[in-house]
Amino acid sequence: MDDIPTKTLIKAFIADMDPTKKLILKVFIAVVLLILILQVYA
Repeated sequence: MDDIPTKTLIKAFIADMDPTKKLILKVFIAVVLLILILQVYA
């Protein structure tokens, strides 16, 4: 069922985005990682 590897799919998805959406995505990922790290060390 899963013919296309997830990494390839994600790369294609990100490459298809416009720069502003890429920036928003990067900020979102950074915030999520920061929250996870803070929760682990809290």
